[in-house]
Amino acid sequence: MNKINLQMKAQAQEGRAEKYWFENNATGLEKTLFHRITIPLTPFHSGLKYESQPVETEIVIEWLNLHLVDPDDLDNLQISSQEYEDLEASIYVGSAHNACEVIKLHFQRKEGNNYQVKGEIRIDFESEGVAQNEVFSFQTIIYYQKNEEP
Repeated sequence: MNKINLQMKAQAQEGRAEKYWFENNATGLEKTLFHRITIPLTPFHSGLKYESQPVETEIVIEWLNLHLVDPDDLDNLQISSQEYEDLEASIYVGSAHNACEVIKLHFQRKEGNNYQVKGEIRIDFESEGVAQNEVFSFQTIIYYQKNEEP
């Protein structure tokens, strides 16, 4: 099976974090505040012949129920899939949404609504038959968009 080697081919660009409310009466989920983090990657060549090159994609982490005292303050926040079991993370490569495990994601306030984020994710390319699984480490700036619907 091929290896994408994402660590050598792509870098995390500036991303964004946002919060949103969601409820689902059919499942009994009351109105709950969630966070979503989106981190685009620089375009790269995946090496997959069936995919248009260069690939433009992003890491998406969503359904984060952070239970923060102040949901507008992400300073020193640490996220992992083990701690937040309901989060969903993925990256679209090889014409498939590849699930990711968030090994660690650490936020540190830079200024205003900007945070320096250091992260590491394990990408499950094998489940979709895309390539070998791999770990991707990155550092980037995340802009936190604080407004949300009431």
